Formats: sequence, structure tokens, C-alpha cells
Amino acid sequence: MTIKKISSITFLMTLVSATSVIQASPANTQQLELQTSESKRTGETALSYLVSWRKGESRLYNANGLTFISGTEMAAPTSSSEVAYKLTKALNGAIDHDSPHLRGAIATNKQSTLSVSNRDGFDLARITVRDYSNQELEYSLAGKSFNAAKVDIAIDVVYSAAVEYIRGFSTGIKQEAAGGFIGVTIDSNTPIKIMTKGKTSEQIEKELAAAIGAKAHFSSSPIFPNFEQIRSKNYKSFDGGEVQISDLKARRIMIDVNDSGLGVLTKFDFTNVEKPVDMASNLPYIIALLLASIFGYLFFTARKKKV
Repeated sequence: MTIKKISSITFLMTLVSATSVIQASPANTQQLELQTSESKRTGETALSYLVSWRKGESRLYNANGLTFISGTEMAAPTSSSEVAYKLTKALNGAIDHDSPHLRGAIATNKQSTLSVSNRDGFDLARITVRDYSNQELEYSLAGKSFNAAKVDIAIDVVYSAAVEYIRGFSTGIKQEAAGGFIGVTIDSNTPIKIMTKGKTSEQIEKELAAAIGAKAHFSSSPIFPNFEQIRSKNYKSFDGGEVQISDLKARRIMIDVNDSGLGVLTKFDFTNVEKPVDMASNLPYIIALLLASIFGYLFFTARKKKV
């Protein structure tokens, strides 16, 4: 086998590998914008943001940013711009701590808008925003519609008393709605308002799913596996039900919780992410294919000479 022919095979394999690298997602391919507001609760409550990403076909990496929000009767209630700033700082700190060498996501804020985007070569996969502060929170995809971006949504109504800042924190605390409403507004459509007094979280979710319409349904299985981390201090196990919305032809969804007994987990599933090929994990296969090509060529060349 001549050096020229071996070089040709090597060049072909290199070209295949280079194509894989080109397919890596550019920065800001996936982006979720969160418009924050002020807490309607009287005391201090929690707000957290969990983002998951991957590089190529590798495992998921997760980071959870947690901050505390001062309510209306505290000395210095947290403003909407402070909410965005504090959560941005907490999330970037978690990303730097949990994945110092594979920081696949980055958070930025401008006034009361928090944006989370993928870094170059990475893909966002899942996002969960856990709000116990009774804010009015609006989500968008930087100009894209949810169906065009292939992002599904889930709304999980939870009891405020069920949040675990430390394990066992909520033991013995009564879990119920205090009375009020949960509102959902899609684009500029008429707001959907579900009254909450005397209802369980499941009843509220089923009413909400019916009011949203054909794109929504109540599900007893989570949109993606629940993530818990002992040290994250704001985990919430799946409570058995949530509203799931798929193929939503809208650019914005606003969720407004006005019930001191309730919080909401809003989840975003990037269902159709084009995953770049992970060169490191595929390198052994590329080498094996290259060697097989070379030995195959030598074998058939030797047989041809004997004939």
C-alpha cells in the first residue's frame, strides 16, 4: 500500500471528523429569557434556577442557582431588577463551581431580564425555575416561538410548605392553598385565571390544563426526570402531577401565582437539540475504522496479487 493511498484514507477520515466538529452548536443557539418582578409574599422566600446542558452526546451537566427574595413587609423588599441580578450571580456561581471545565451555560441580566444561553459547542437541554415568592414571571425564547424552537413546557403547582431548604424542614407543616389565584397569559391572549381556595394542587393543575386548551394536558409523569441535589437547598420531589404544554405557537408565556400557600415549578424541555458529535468519546471508533480500512485494503491487495 503506497503512502499516497494511506494518506488519502487518512484525509477522508479527518474530513469526517472535521464535519462532526462543524456541527457543534454555536453560542446562543438556545436561549431562555426570564422577566422577573417583585414578590407578593410578606416575608423571605426562595427562587432558584436549575439549568442542564450537554456537550455532544455526553451526559447531562447540571447547575442550580438559589437566591432569597425579600417580601413586601420586610425592611428592603427586593426589586425586580435585584431579583434578576441576584439570580444571575447565584446561577453563574453554581455553574463555575459544579462544572469548572465544562461551563456549557451562561447567565446574563439587564435590568429585570435574566437570560440563560448555551456556550459555544454546548446545548441547553432542560431548565427548571422554582418560584415560591409569588412573582409574576414571563418567559420567552429571544424572539422564537416555543413550537419553532422545539421547546416543551410544564407547569407544576406545588405547596410552599413542601419546599425543603434542609431535609426534614417541612415535616409537620400543613400543606394547602391559602386562597387566591394562579394566572397564565400566553402572548397577548386573555389571561387565564384559576381560583385556588379549597383546592388541591392536582385540582388546580387539571383546571389549568383544561383552560389552556388542546396544547395542554395534565400528566402524572414529569416532563423529564426530577433532579435533586442534597446541598442545593431547594429541591422538590415530584408531587404526582403537572400541566404539560407541547407545540405551543406562542413567543411568550407569563405565570402569575397569587396564593401564599402555593409556589410553581416551570420547566422547559429542549426536545430537538441537535447534539454535536463528541470527538473525545468517538475517537476510538474513528481510529478503529481507519485501521480496518487500511488492513482491509492490504488484505484484498494481497489476494489480488496471488490470483
